[in-house]
Amino acid sequence: MDRIVMIGGKGSAIVVAEQIYDTQIKTGEVQFLGFAFDDKTMGDSINDFPILCKTYEAYEKFKLDPEIKFLFQLYRPDLMRERIELLGRLEIPDERFCTFIHHSATVSRSAKIGRGTAIMANTVINSNAVVGNHCTIHSNTLIGHDTKMGDYNFIAAHNVLGSSSEIGNGNFFGLNCTFNNYLKIGDFNFAGMASNVVKNLESCQKVYGNPAKEFSKMIKPL
Repeated sequence: MDRIVMIGGKGSAIVVAEQIYDTQIKTGEVQFLGFAFDDKTMGDSINDFPILCKTYEAYEKFKLDPEIKFLFQLYRPDLMRERIELLGRLEIPDERFCTFIHHSATVSRSAKIGRGTAIMANTVINSNAVVGNHCTIHSNTLIGHDTKMGDYNFIAAHNVLGSSSEIGNGNFFGLNCTFNNYLKIGDFNFAGMASNVVKNLESCQKVYGNPAKEFSKMIKPL
């Protein structure tokens, strides 16, 4: 049984933590231990879960217990590269990140889910789909068959990602977005809430609307 420490303590980190706890009490297959977080204004607990240590102390504190695994939830759409770099600086071995799948999610037998990824309630991941490492897939999202997704993607609730698409790394898709089939999406894109993405996105684009159109560049490509 994975015993999970959450790196982060606001927003999505709390949402994921409480969904872990929901699976814990209903299945007993995981256990949520608490948060590794640096904000002193939060006191010693968040939503009655303990703050166990600072962010940079997490691995050192628990490294001798292989049953304790980590999830990283410090993503922000305007700081995706910086937060990914922060994750790397924590120097937590890959095998110490868990893959959390809420007990109500449907993940096809042929789908592949990476380490450090969280799949939230009522999500459906269809046949031969691939979700990379350190992705967050929020509730009621559909990922179509044969869609391949890279690492560090944040997919808000109620997204629909069509079939046979290729999605890169570090993308942030807002609430209730829809993506057509056979799309190619690059890296570090932002799709605003309720966007209907019908054309390919290169990288570092910020799009809104129906059909989605580019609003601005998120960040300059490397």
